[in-house]
Amino acid sequence: MTPDHSPTDRTVSGTQPPAETSESDIYRHEPSGIMERSGNIPLWLQLVVFALLVWGLYYAWRYWNSY
Repeated sequence: MTPDHSPTDRTVSGTQPPAETSESDIYRHEPSGIMERSGNIPLWLQLVVFALLVWGLYYAWRYWNSY
């Protein structure tokens, strides 16, 4: 007899997902307990990335310029 390879619920029994998301949107990695879901990138993180890119361009122009 072949084993059933259907997807299973990997969440720990008794735990409830946050109210604003449905259970199908969250996947829990059982060994580590990390919960993965789709979401937005926070504004502060977007600003940090933008600032680092601008600083990198300035640094490259200012200190790697041969003039």
